[in-house]
Order: sequence, then C-alpha cells, then structure tokens
Amino acid sequence: MHSTALTPAVVPIMVSLKPATWPDLQPLAIESHWLRSAAMAPAHRLLVVYPHPDDETFSSGGTIARYSLGGVEVHYVCATRGECGTIEPRLRGEESAADLRTAELVCAAQTLGLTAIHFLGYRDSGMPGAVDAQHPDAFVAAPMERVTGQLVALIRAIRPQVVITFGPYGDYGHPDHIHIHETTRAAFTAAGNPEYSPRCAPAGLTPWAAAKLYYKTFDARPVRLAVTLLRLFGRDPRRFGENGDVDLLAVATQVTPPTCTIDVGPWLAVKDRAFWCHRTQLGSLARLQRLPRRLRRPFVAAESYTRAVPPVAPDDPRERDLFHGLALAPIPVGIIDQGGGCSAELV
Repeated sequence: MHSTALTPAVVPIMVSLKPATWPDLQPLAIESHWLRSAAMAPAHRLLVVYPHPDDETFSSGGTIARYSLGGVEVHYVCATRGECGTIEPRLRGEESAADLRTAELVCAAQTLGLTAIHFLGYRDSGMPGAVDAQHPDAFVAAPMERVTGQLVALIRAIRPQVVITFGPYGDYGHPDHIHIHETTRAAFTAAGNPEYSPRCAPAGLTPWAAAKLYYKTFDARPVRLAVTLLRLFGRDPRRFGENGDVDLLAVATQVTPPTCTIDVGPWLAVKDRAFWCHRTQLGSLARLQRLPRRLRRPFVAAESYTRAVPPVAPDDPRERDLFHGLALAPIPVGIIDQGGGCSAELV
C-alpha cells in the first residue's frame, strides 16, 4: 500500500559523507550528492547510468536494492532533472518539475541505498518530436564528446567493475535513453584508454577499465503478445502509451536478448517504497502498485540485462549475478530494510 511517509523532503546539506579524496568535477558541470559514506576500499562497485529521475527505480530498482543493501557501493549517474515529466497540478504545488523530481529521486535513492547521485546538468528532451528537444540545454542535443568526457571522468573517479545503462533502442525509443546508451558505451571504452583525457578533467584521474557493461532489457514475449492483442482490437501498436508516443512494434524488434537475470524478489518491499517516492510519475502504474505484492511478484521479481562487454558466447549459461566471473570476494546475502521514512540528505 502507498505509504504517506514517502513524501520527498530535502534537509540541510551536510558535507561529512563526501570522501576526502573525491576529485573536483565541477569544471565538468557534474554535480554530486552523497547519501552514504563510501567505503575506503569497497570490493564491489556498480555504476548505473540513465537519463532521468525514476529510471533508476522503474528500470533497476530491485537490482540497486539487492546490491547496495548487500554492501556494494552503487552510484547513479542522472543526465537530467526530468523537466518534461507530466505532473498533475494537484501534485506539483509551487515547485518546478525539476525541483520536485529531484526531491523524488533523492527519496528513492536513499530508500534503495545508493551511495551517491551524480547529475550531468542537462535538460530532459522529451519524447520524439517534442519541442523540448530544441532547448539549448536538451540532453539529446549535447555533443557526444562532451557527455562522453563527463562519463569517463566519473568512471575513473568511481572505478566500478560493472556499468549498467540502456540498450541501443533505449527501452522504448526515448531520445534521451538512446543518447545515454551511445555516450555510456563510448565512455566505457574510453575510460580505460590512457591516451584519452576529457576536457577540464581534474588531475589525478587515472585510466580505469570496468570489467563488464550491461544493457537493461526484458522478455520480449509479453510485448509481442500485446502487439497481437492490440491489432485484434483494432488499435495501432505503434501509438501505444498514455500519450500514444510508444511504438510497440519497434520495442519488440529492437529489445536485446536477456543474458543475465537478477532475482530481486526479496527486495521487492524496498523497491515498492522507492516506486512511491516517484509519485508524480506513476500514472497508471499506481493502480498496479496497489495490487497485493503476491499478485505482482511473478512479473516483477526479476530484472534482466544483456551483457554487452565482454560479449556472450553461444554456450554461456545465463548469469544470475552482475559480478559473476570477477575475482572478488562473494557479496554478502542479506536484506537490510531501511524502513518507510525518507529524508533526503544532499551532500
């Protein structure tokens, strides 16, 4: 059920959680907010890179909760503040969309146990054809080299073994999702190249080659079934969604095959609370979230990814752990329930 304790709130900034060794990335227009103390030398580090507030929860909330609450240092890179998200007037109040969605993101991040959020400073571009894409700060208009440089700096500063982002089609064709895929893929390669140096990057950032790159994905069979049913009822599957701007035909054909499936069932309660943090963006999802968890579990108890680097061999078994095959100590298996409250500390 919806907990009223999850209204996003921002409390005074504190500086104690930021590592003393963290480099100054402000010349790269990167704004970092620390929510937990980073371990001095964490064995496992995971970097999640998406463009909007709510992508972290709707796409990978269970995965983030599983790893962060098990002791992994998990960072979230968010390219925009979600300015184009539709918000009902009764939920907005006097706040701008950017401020409200930032508060929602911090609420969800604290609930999921994220170590830090790193904003790249761009503006939401909206769906294909939106006038927002013409804004000078729109993420989709940001030069590839500039965004890649920001991401390289973050990869070198965080030094993750595993990086997650969207696939080539961006899940459902959102221009910002596609741009974050292209720039993250480029940065993943460039970060380990000693000859590559981002403009304005601080001194001391040494090359770092992350071991694995994953794309968020899903089973295409339900999408194909939806396409068939929509046609049977005389509806155009290329005009799906609340705003008719999602092409389910393209989604079904462009989705990458799952090669790693993460069991997030034990962490569903945490993910559910993070969902409610993004109250302005739930839309029709709110009705589904109110269903008993036992009814939703078969559909939401796993999150799938495609391993892009290193490539998957035809006879490779499906992975069940993003860190599988890496020479690291085992991740502790434990569920840490952080409770229903949500005070957001921006550090």
